[in-house]
Amino acid sequence: MAAGTGADPARAATLEACEATQPTGPVVELDGDLTLNPVRATRKAWKRSGVRQRLVKPASGFTGRPTFPVKSVRYGEPAAVTLKGGTRLLGKGRKLAVSKLKVLSAPGKPAWLKAKIGGRTISFLKITGGKRKYNAGKGTLTRTGTARLVRPAANLINRKLGLKGGRKLRAGTVWGSFNLYSLYKVTPVNDPTGEVPDIPPVKTRPGDAVTISSAATIKWYVRESFINYVASGEGTRVENGATADPASGSYNLVYSFNFPFASGWTVPESGGGTENTLIKGSGLVGFRYCQNTINFTAANPEVEIDGDDNSRLIFEVNGTDGTPFPDQRAVMVKLIPSRAQSDSVVDNGNGTSTRKYVKIPGYVPAEGTGIFAGFYPAFSPDFDGQPQDERPDRFGYFTISYTFPN
Repeated sequence: MAAGTGADPARAATLEACEATQPTGPVVELDGDLTLNPVRATRKAWKRSGVRQRLVKPASGFTGRPTFPVKSVRYGEPAAVTLKGGTRLLGKGRKLAVSKLKVLSAPGKPAWLKAKIGGRTISFLKITGGKRKYNAGKGTLTRTGTARLVRPAANLINRKLGLKGGRKLRAGTVWGSFNLYSLYKVTPVNDPTGEVPDIPPVKTRPGDAVTISSAATIKWYVRESFINYVASGEGTRVENGATADPASGSYNLVYSFNFPFASGWTVPESGGGTENTLIKGSGLVGFRYCQNTINFTAANPEVEIDGDDNSRLIFEVNGTDGTPFPDQRAVMVKLIPSRAQSDSVVDNGNGTSTRKYVKIPGYVPAEGTGIFAGFYPAFSPDFDGQPQDERPDRFGYFTISYTFPN
């Protein structure tokens, strides 16, 4: 493991949210289209005038009827439905674009189809007859009827296409059967929130504490099932000096991470067998599985050793998406040193001693459940009858080694 230089730990890296995996804010549903199908009277009028229609994408005639997709909706008095695509009118060697279609429909009144024609936005068609149905709860609006050419639009089309005499399109000409369906529904979605505990105070250094040397090491063995799970997504990453051990196991994944030493102190065991120690590290480990909205980092660990009741691990935690957590210090794991795989103190013969804990088990404390979006239960004596690695509240192990003056 790498040794630190004693510098202050680096701050956690900026956490980028996953894209298109977790809704934030309201969910908007938008759908629908307008079919404007020429009827027999329409075709006769066009034939007399020598006018042909060509659809402009994304309008299409795949269904045999000219169809214009809904672009945007505003339900009010009147409701306004903007459409995509348009048409191009062809006649006598000339062409004229009809674009920026918008339906205006108020209850109990004719509907209007406005359009940009020859550089001007004017009323194009008037829709009468049929029915109007609006369902506010479902966010749907339907309007049917017969669409007829209005006088200002007829005059403009005749002038632009050079239609004269009996070839002119007349006001009131049936342009087709009108069938509009629009869907616009806004569903409020509460952004995910985690239970954020109070920020823990920094452990106070007693007057009789001695400074730990830069030979201290911190290794975190993360819960294997969690590593296997996030590996189905983007997996883990290390930054700011943290290092990952070689991949291992049947899945060939990285299960343990090392944090450079930053600073620390200890009051070695006294006659009562108690120890009081704080070791600070630096570096960051990130966990990311966007499909299942897991996205958080744990940085700059603080290991507090003070008996089974008061030992814990504090990280600077930053989470988003389905694992939201502010970028702040938080107790992630409760440590029980008496359950370590081994605990040894070696006199180095040079006025210093080295203490090493191998695999102190870590458990999710009550104040740390929010970091994992409540997925792991808090530490409980009720789980003591279960094998160590299978306890639902366990979240890995910690191997810690540090050297201090005798």
